Amino acid sequence: MKRYAPILVLVVLANVLAIAWLLMRQPALEEGETSIGKVLVADNTREAARYDLSDRGRDLNVVLVSMDALRYDSTGISGNTEGLTPNLDAFAEEAVVFHDAVSAAPWTLPSHMSVWTARWPSVHGVTNKLKLLAQEQMVETSLSPGIQTYPDMLIREGWTAAGFTGGAGVQSRYGFGRDFEIYVDDRYFGGMDYSVPSAMDWLEENRSSRFFMFLHGYDSHGQYELPESVRSSIADYSGTLDGGIEEQARFREQGLDAIENPGDMASLEGALGPEDTDYLKSVYNLKVRQADERLGRFMSYLRSSGLLENTVVAVISDHGDEFMEHGGLDHGATLYEEQLHVVMAVRFPGYARTHDIQETVRTVDLFPTLFDAMGLPPITGVDGVSLLPLLRGEKLELTAFAETDYRLYVHHRMLRQGDYKLILDLLDGGRELYNLSADPQEQNDLSSTDPRRTYEMEQALRRWMERTRTNPQDYLGVRQKPIDIF
Repeated sequence: MKRYAPILVLVVLANVLAIAWLLMRQPALEEGETSIGKVLVADNTREAARYDLSDRGRDLNVVLVSMDALRYDSTGISGNTEGLTPNLDAFAEEAVVFHDAVSAAPWTLPSHMSVWTARWPSVHGVTNKLKLLAQEQMVETSLSPGIQTYPDMLIREGWTAAGFTGGAGVQSRYGFGRDFEIYVDDRYFGGMDYSVPSAMDWLEENRSSRFFMFLHGYDSHGQYELPESVRSSIADYSGTLDGGIEEQARFREQGLDAIENPGDMASLEGALGPEDTDYLKSVYNLKVRQADERLGRFMSYLRSSGLLENTVVAVISDHGDEFMEHGGLDHGATLYEEQLHVVMAVRFPGYARTHDIQETVRTVDLFPTLFDAMGLPPITGVDGVSLLPLLRGEKLELTAFAETDYRLYVHHRMLRQGDYKLILDLLDGGRELYNLSADPQEQNDLSSTDPRRTYEMEQALRRWMERTRTNPQDYLGVRQKPIDIF
């Protein structure tokens, strides 16, 4: 036996050295990253395992944060250097950031319902707060019980659902709060100064539950009131505007009146000078700063409570806002980039490092991506797709669509194919074509100089309209006037 001792020692030593060599070859964990993100696979890389949470997907929480009316180009993740969103930017350092995310609609109700269902607005049917029942007779819109939502599926699979919102366009009565344990929507255009404390209180009492949380606020919205004392801090403005919500609503309605009665109403371009527009944008920027501070408070709570590392967190904006880039204020009535280019970022627990995705994606793709990563059963028949192939380095060339029938003043449809974007007016057949690579501000309409591309894209858009049952003859010109639900 003694004569085998040296051999046994050599065998043990060889094994120790082999294990040490393997450990040295495995990359060290990055700060904030757990071992799940470093699983070695057959080819000794992480690529095949990236963003695969299926082994513990049913144990994870899901949080969706919606920062209403936040323009992508106001954020640091867009390259904006004004420092308006340091907390969102810090979140992005641990998240997948989709830099070219396109909303399905330019205002709150249809855009959120498209996220909720992964369907285009014309498919889910919640295109306005009121729908036409008969000529000049309208009833309130609500999502059909036959259309399944992703929160529905999570609830059915055993998640406890809680919503803390600013009300208005995301009120439960439109179909958002079905079967939620709690859905707070009692403020009208409330901000995250109201919804975040309620959300944290609920989490303190339910942190042992497996939950889906929807957190939302109108902090950046024109109808969220910024105190006059804060507005008055804006220096170097000598005009007559006050930046209040009544003023904002008046400008919104003036813009819509100009659509209904072109030539009869003074345009906003004639009413507002560059100094006025700069002032209104400064008011908006103050709101964005506050929204970001409130996001930071919530994210700090998730981290300090230990919930962050077993929670998938998505941060989105539903639409942007216009400040006279195309002759108007507010949002809803056009399909230009200042309204459709939105924030979309996802932090997957175990993969806490930035990952920038530059390809075009759609907000309807958000929930299919989360479900795919978590290994949850997909919902069939939806328009959104999983973006995991993009995250793993594969090609996924997506066509983006958007639409608006805002209060029945406008009926526009949009198609994005690569850098090219076509906007179609269903009422008069007007077409606008833009190359966003060369003209990101959409100031040079190419429809007359590139008629072939315009024609081909219009035909593709009309085929999509046929699939989504869009019929221009359905629009009778009945307007939804500014009653208390707007």
